[in-house]
Amino acid sequence: MKKTSLYLLAGTLLCAATSPLVAQTVSYQEFTAPVYRFAEDQRFSDHKKVFYLADLDKPLLESLLSSSANKEAAVDQFRVSIMQELSRTGIRSTADGGDLTVAYLVDKMNLSPVNNAGFGVTYSVEGIIREVVMNRKGEPYANKTHKISKQETLSTADQISNEFTKMLTNGKAVDVYRVAFKNIRRLAAETEKTYVNGYQTQTFSLPFIYRAKKKYPEFMVLDSLNESLVNTLKKKETTDYSNIIKPYEQQYLQIAGQQYPADYNLKQIKVAAYSQLSFLYYLAYDTVNLKNALDTLYANSSKFLGTRADYELRGSLAKELRGYYATVNERKYPLDSSSGEIRSDMFSTEKLSDGWILLNQGDTIKGRYIDEHFKGTMIDLDAGKYVKFEIIEKEKARRKNYKLADVNSFGFLGKTYEIHKFKPVFEQNNAVGLDMLRSKNYPLQVIYSSPKIRILKENFGEGATNAIVFIRPAEEEVANQGRDWFKKKEEMMKEYFKDCPEMIAKIGNYDFKTEAGYIKMAEDYTNSCK
Repeated sequence: MKKTSLYLLAGTLLCAATSPLVAQTVSYQEFTAPVYRFAEDQRFSDHKKVFYLADLDKPLLESLLSSSANKEAAVDQFRVSIMQELSRTGIRSTADGGDLTVAYLVDKMNLSPVNNAGFGVTYSVEGIIREVVMNRKGEPYANKTHKISKQETLSTADQISNEFTKMLTNGKAVDVYRVAFKNIRRLAAETEKTYVNGYQTQTFSLPFIYRAKKKYPEFMVLDSLNESLVNTLKKKETTDYSNIIKPYEQQYLQIAGQQYPADYNLKQIKVAAYSQLSFLYYLAYDTVNLKNALDTLYANSSKFLGTRADYELRGSLAKELRGYYATVNERKYPLDSSSGEIRSDMFSTEKLSDGWILLNQGDTIKGRYIDEHFKGTMIDLDAGKYVKFEIIEKEKARRKNYKLADVNSFGFLGKTYEIHKFKPVFEQNNAVGLDMLRSKNYPLQVIYSSPKIRILKENFGEGATNAIVFIRPAEEEVANQGRDWFKKKEEMMKEYFKDCPEMIAKIGNYDFKTEAGYIKMAEDYTNSCK
């Protein structure tokens, strides 16, 4: 009811624009509210609790300590101090029950003073921090290296005094610790955004026309819309904003398209409207409308020193959504490794899980599927050619590689893979490779199956394309008809399903950005078509 009233208010106020006014000034007001965000890297989105760990390279640590400090105790004290300081800044590290461990290993942190007449002290910083992501059992998921090369100013707000700083040799050593912590805090702040689904407290700006209530009363509705949206977000009543934004979207589109007196600065009106629309589409994960809103915002933003400030304020929203959609269909990392044995050697880490394999000749063999990770610099010539299992023969465990050409299907951890001919196109491939030139056998995970159609996902192995494809009985290759499949997808899918008029009428209604859209299509095809 409140939103309907706001909509009527918007129409009434906009129609009241009769007196000529000078050019408007777009201003931005900051708001803070909890916003539900999906993890940018959806491979980790089942993880909810993060345990943060920090460590210093041993020679670096020893160079910072005073001669009287206990070196062994200093290692533990550094780790504790980082967790304490993170907690003070609002980043909570769970000590018990953490399903994801993120370790920051400071390998290098060199500071060179910079002459600065301002407040605080400024250093030129050259550093290296390694980030290692592990599950509860210590199985590594990711290993990144962050190179730091920038100027860092330490102000009064960056002062740190704790049990660890008392062990350091001088003020310069304390500053090294302070700079290291600032960078660890920055990385940790990005961690939950990257790996965890959930509400995040965000500070964001919403537009209004400066002094709207006094000079430009027809724009006072902007303040009401902003406050209403923020109050709605604070209620945390939903994780899907696609319906919540609709009344606001209608009102801002009306503001952008309204007729105004000739002396109005229409560009600044459009900046206010499309800046807000961009934020709304970001909330709803609507990449198509977000791009259109950003394009309009770019065209109407003023350029100063090579930067379009109004556009830059919103441009980063698209990057976050691209990260989400790039991984939304990828295979998720499990919360732990309790489902299989972990083995490590000097070249790789591998996980063994109970599974089965069906050969083309009809034999079904039970054993343990071998999943290899982190081959290091060793070249794995067998990658993509074999399915690797450990089987029992004559009461002894034996490692065996099965050629994909000899395999019908296999399964482990509740997932079933089938072998099909598949030729990735550029839009599906993570990297350009020779495999794009020909069809070959790929293991494809079955995510939907009926007697009429199966939906498959190419998410097997480290270099998966994560393409979603489908196949019907009697078809030798999956439906993947070259580059035109992406340029003219709706047209080509109508041709593919021409045997079912009911499907042709529905094709434009499916969202093919996620596997859910393909599954809904397959369900309708199975239930509607003869």
